[in-house]
Amino acid sequence: MTDAQRKTIFGMCKSLGMNDDDRRALICSVTGKESTKELTDKETEAVIGELRKRCGGVNVPPEKRNPKAYKPAAPGMMTTEQQSLAWRLMYRLQELDEKPMLHENGKPYTVGERMTGAIRTILGNNMAQPGGEIFARVHFDEGARLIEGLKRYVRSAEAKHKKTKTEE
Repeated sequence: MTDAQRKTIFGMCKSLGMNDDDRRALICSVTGKESTKELTDKETEAVIGELRKRCGGVNVPPEKRNPKAYKPAAPGMMTTEQQSLAWRLMYRLQELDEKPMLHENGKPYTVGERMTGAIRTILGNNMAQPGGEIFARVHFDEGARLIEGLKRYVRSAEAKHKKTKTEE
């Protein structure tokens, strides 16, 4: 990766309002790697391509950007840091998933659908809907419970993954 490509990635992430955790989650979702230092040239171009899609083009003026996923949290609700950590855990869980759950049509569940399911299962909150405002009705203390539940899921998946590797 060239310095210009690294600056492009960091600049586009900043223009979208993404923090470091959000950037790492994006890179992980596109390439399976967490750091720009680990990316190959092909992976770097894939990340830049995804960022261009999210920006709607290379040079989108700030007034036309609409980063719905990065709105500030409402008082008393899950903080942006909690949301970011929850997404990172969910992406890690997806990465470890050897047999993803499938819809009737054969397509795997999206990360947003899985997050909705986790909110419903861990918190008993049936208000969560996949889409832009998935955490809109999750309070701060519920967010902490959600994160702890996701951590348990990830630990279990990592243990299962490790066990599968040693059996091979």
